[in-house]
Order: sequence, then structure tokens, then C-alpha cells
Amino acid sequence: MKGRKAHQTCAFHSRSSVLTSLVIMNDPVSNFLSVKGCFELQESQLTWEMPLENLLGYLKHLNLSFVLLFRISLEPLGALLEKVAATLENLILEDCHIHYFQLNAILPGLSRCSQLTTFYFGRNCMSMDALKDLLRHTSGLSKLSLETYPAPEESLNSLVGVDWEVFTPLRAELMCTLREVRQPKRIFIGPTPCPSCGSSPSEELELHLCC
Repeated sequence: MKGRKAHQTCAFHSRSSVLTSLVIMNDPVSNFLSVKGCFELQESQLTWEMPLENLLGYLKHLNLSFVLLFRISLEPLGALLEKVAATLENLILEDCHIHYFQLNAILPGLSRCSQLTTFYFGRNCMSMDALKDLLRHTSGLSKLSLETYPAPEESLNSLVGVDWEVFTPLRAELMCTLREVRQPKRIFIGPTPCPSCGSSPSEELELHLCC
């Protein structure tokens, strides 16, 4: 049926044979592909179980939100970003618990995603230096219209979450770093949900600026 979405399930495998499914939704009318991880990834070395070469040339939307990635190497993800850099428009890595020491694996691929309009990276574990490095690597992403980033770990407090006296100048410093390489359109740096209004900047792609 014309316009009907086709669903295909692919898988990674690790050395421990733990399978992790990826659901690929293909809309033949809009040439829209959505990839979303379905289970937690736990092992450090992953390979593709089946080739995706015929699909990667059209990938516009990659959603790995809530897939815990902190225990694995992100080199496969970095390689994937390089393959889809010419078409990828939306990259959702929200709440993946990615740590700053993993970041270098995806930065080269991310920096080549010239069609990217939306990038969600909130709720990951980033140091101030790592966030600055990440922002600098977005210098060529002139089409970005909505982007979200976590509060740097230097501003986090185990008792209250975010220490706003520490966080506020750090956020200003991050914005200064970003404006040295490009002018952002809609951007959210900080904890989600917003502690002031309880909203998330990712809800219906709207940005809350109350905090």
C-alpha cells in the first residue's frame, strides 16, 4: 500500500552473543528511515549482524534515546555517523549515559553531518572540557535549529542535582565557546526536565527557556 511504513528488524551481536535489536522503519514516500535501539547495550565490542548498506544512504533519523551506551565502545556509532553524514537530519542521543571519555569516537562522524537540524544530547555525563570539544565539532553544522546538551558534571551536586551558582557561569562559558564557531538558533544546556517548570525541551520539539 502506498505510503505504508515497512518495518525491518536488524541486530548487533557482541562476543557474549547478547543480541540487541534495531527497528528500522522505512517510509517509501518521504524516504524517511527511523532507527531506534530497543534494548540496553552492555558489551564493549559490537558488529552488525546483517548489512545495512542499502538503507544507510537514505537514513534521516537516528534515535537511540534511553539506550544505555556507557559500557560499550562508540566506534561503531561513529562509523555509522560517517556513513549517513550526507543525509542525517535528526540525531537523538538523549539519556544514553554516554561518558566524556567515549566522546572522541563519535566526534569526527558528527562533525560531517552537514544536514543535521536536530541534535538531542541531554542527560549524558559530560565534563566541561568535553562539552566545549563537542560544541567546537559542531562548527560546520549550520542547519542545526534545535540542540540540547547536559549540564557539565562540574556543576552537579549529589544533594540538590545542579548547583545553579556554579552552573550559570559555566553555561555562559559554553555559549561563548559555541558562538566562537557558529551562531546557534534554539539551544538548551542544562538538566531535564526543567527544575522550574517540569518540562522537557524535547517535548514536541519546543524549547523551554525558563531556566
